[in-house]
Amino acid sequence: MGSKSLKTNILSIMEKAVEWAITIILGVMVANIAVAVFGRYVLNHSFPWAEELGRYLMIWMGYLGASLAMKSDEHIGLTAVVSAIPVKIRKWVVLATRLIVEVFLVIILVNSFKHLSTLSIQRSSAMEIPMVIPYFSVTTGSFLMALEELIHIIRGMQQPVD
Repeated sequence: MGSKSLKTNILSIMEKAVEWAITIILGVMVANIAVAVFGRYVLNHSFPWAEELGRYLMIWMGYLGASLAMKSDEHIGLTAVVSAIPVKIRKWVVLATRLIVEVFLVIILVNSFKHLSTLSIQRSSAMEIPMVIPYFSVTTGSFLMALEELIHIIRGMQQPVD
């Protein structure tokens, strides 16, 4: 097994894990909403933690989903503008924009680590969990998106100019 196939397998396993995590989060969100609705309308009692849990799960799902969108290159783009660029320089313009996005994601990733130590002592209001848990979604999502964007950059550099 070559190193290229090993990297591909590791990346594939990581992406499958993200897909499963999103699936599990979605299932927990559905159960959470069902419990909240049941509590409010059947038991006439609202659970204070239900809204908070839903919010944090939505944030996690958003960041993980953004990494999958980055993988399949489905983030919003200006394809009309890119298509208008002459073919000879299009590859380099696309690579330059990918590098800008990569730098932005790395800046977010590095700065997110700076905030995690402070957030570990703060607690959420309803569930009393460390705020590092919901905010770690920024770190995780930025890392996964930066990794996917780096792969696009490497593949883009390996492609011949049309």
